[in-house]
Amino acid sequence: MHYIQSIHSILRWLVLIALVYAIIRAFIGMSGRKPFQEGDHQAGFFATLVCDLQLLLGLALYIFGPMGWKNVRNRGMGEIMPNAVERFFAVEHIAMMVIAIALVHIGRSKSKKALGETKGHKSAFWFYLIALLLILASIPWPFRTGFEGHKWF
Repeated sequence: MHYIQSIHSILRWLVLIALVYAIIRAFIGMSGRKPFQEGDHQAGFFATLVCDLQLLLGLALYIFGPMGWKNVRNRGMGEIMPNAVERFFAVEHIAMMVIAIALVHIGRSKSKKALGETKGHKSAFWFYLIALLLILASIPWPFRTGFEGHKWF
């Protein structure tokens, strides 16, 4: 599990970079009223691919790691919910990340359907931006209370 968690921690940066790049492309296309091009599609595809890989690693950590499902199963939700850090990993982090990845997929799907049209940029921009904000809010940043001792790369 240690290796999966290390990869998951490092891959977060690629997720953030890929989403920011896709958002910038969408914003430029949207503000310049340019048609949705193949390069825009590829930026969304790469962001989606990296997010999906991150989700798979995160699900493996949730199912087999010490802070996710094992913790819930062994101790019960009643004991976990009052502890902010345990609740974060058992409920909040996974829920928000799944919602964010779903938004990335919706944004890509909507923009893909609009290939060659300007509205593809608008769909991609808003869905990717909301997903990015959810992801940023759901990362266990070291400056958040309770996460100071967690491993950071």
